[in-house]
Amino acid sequence: MLVQGTGGVSLFALQFAKLAGARVIATSSSDAKLARARELGASDGINYKTTPDWDVATRNLTEGLGVDHVVEVGGAGTLPRSMKAVRLGGHIALIGVLTGGGQVDPMPLLMKNIRLQGIYVGSRAMFEAMNRAIALHKLKPVIDRVFPFEQAVAAYQHLESGAHFGKVVIKVE
Repeated sequence: MLVQGTGGVSLFALQFAKLAGARVIATSSSDAKLARARELGASDGINYKTTPDWDVATRNLTEGLGVDHVVEVGGAGTLPRSMKAVRLGGHIALIGVLTGGGQVDPMPLLMKNIRLQGIYVGSRAMFEAMNRAIALHKLKPVIDRVFPFEQAVAAYQHLESGAHFGKVVIKVE
């Protein structure tokens, strides 16, 4: 599995994938964050600033095959590389559009028989199953920092800076 970045969604995906026994490759713009992702169980890390062709690096790490699954949080700006990084018949879960909208060529989806699934919110049954797994395995989300409600603007600025590792929380009392 390939997870993009070290935000809350990607790190939770990494944790769930490790529970399932998957090998996880993580991308980030920070070597320090990649080291932390390895501590959480990522087998490999790719710095997309120093390795802009992270799709090629991913394929190299998988002996040219590509990954089975991609947790795609970037959107149109990263989706073309995700389509190159995934194996024939692979799956891309489109969860975010952090790089914004835009045009994407659908031909790689057809040529590689890729399943692209948009995920906005799951069903109640999925939510309950997830919570059972979290409880059973004592899984803890990675929290970067907790801000009091009065500092909500600072919390959003911290999130926007990209300096966070995991979730940024605004505490409402």
